[in-house]
Amino acid sequence: MVFKVFIYGALIALGILMSLAEGWVPPIVGLHAWEAQILVGAVGGLTVALFVTNLISLLQRQLSQEGGARKLAHGALLGLVGALLGVAVSWGLALLFPGNPLVRALQGVIVLLLTGGGFVVGQRGEPLWGEPPKPPELSPSPPLKLVDTSAIIDGRIGDLAKTGFIEGKILIAEFVLSELQAIADSQDNLRRRKGRRGLDILGELRRSAEVQVEVLNKDYPHILDVDRKLIQLAKELNAKIITTDYNLNKVAKVEGVPVLNINELANAVKPRFIPGEEIEVEVIDRGEEINQGVGYLDDGTMVVVENGRRFIGKKIKAIVNSSLQTEAGKMLFVRPKVEPVKWEQ
Repeated sequence: MVFKVFIYGALIALGILMSLAEGWVPPIVGLHAWEAQILVGAVGGLTVALFVTNLISLLQRQLSQEGGARKLAHGALLGLVGALLGVAVSWGLALLFPGNPLVRALQGVIVLLLTGGGFVVGQRGEPLWGEPPKPPELSPSPPLKLVDTSAIIDGRIGDLAKTGFIEGKILIAEFVLSELQAIADSQDNLRRRKGRRGLDILGELRRSAEVQVEVLNKDYPHILDVDRKLIQLAKELNAKIITTDYNLNKVAKVEGVPVLNINELANAVKPRFIPGEEIEVEVIDRGEEINQGVGYLDDGTMVVVENGRRFIGKKIKAIVNSSLQTEAGKMLFVRPKVEPVKWEQ
């Protein structure tokens, strides 16, 4: 408050002294010349004092706000432009009206107004020539995905790629290809068939237009286990691992590597059955308990049929008793639907 009073007093006094020194103010009705000069000087000094104190308050508010320094810099730049423009206008007026005391007084006012106006416009941070073009918003690219040998041999990854559920680039490590080739060259007939099927599926993936497949020439000779190599590579690339391997799934999660388990996805999209719902199932084998039968739905869900051993080899209608979700998948417990006995009349 004391500082503000000092500013007002100093500028009003300065305005009065300048007005008296110039002596350009004509007498006002009812006032002597010196009285008019004092009045005009006081009004001019008060006007300048109001401008200066408001400018200081504005500076304080801007500095306390987020991004205030940037706005102040913008305002200072445009204020400088306004000051230069004011000097140019004042110089032009002085050339047009040489020796005019009124013009000399207006020169300072013009410079002050244009400087202040430039600063106020600049500190708002608004563009002077329309809105600047906004940079295009870039959508984040989907994370990279590393495929392990089990997911390739499983085969379902090809179907997932065709449906568009797998986004982004699919990476195949060189050591995964080597493992797949070793399986395809195995002496065991079943392993050899699985390996060759995996190579065929990999070829389909590389020809697919839905996904982009890239082979990485990267290896870790000091790491012997392929799963450990894959986890290390996923960490370096910040990638996800696509797998059907239960053990790799567990270890990767412990290591903090995100995993896309195809088996978990398959279980998640299986239809949900509620107790009392009717289903059809073919009983193909005996169960562990007495008189139990076992069958499977089309999606691979295991069905345990109570008192179903006598229906082995037959497709029956059954009523759902309950369901159980396990690490291996979902199991349904059902009982045969018994038709009511029809008595002959």
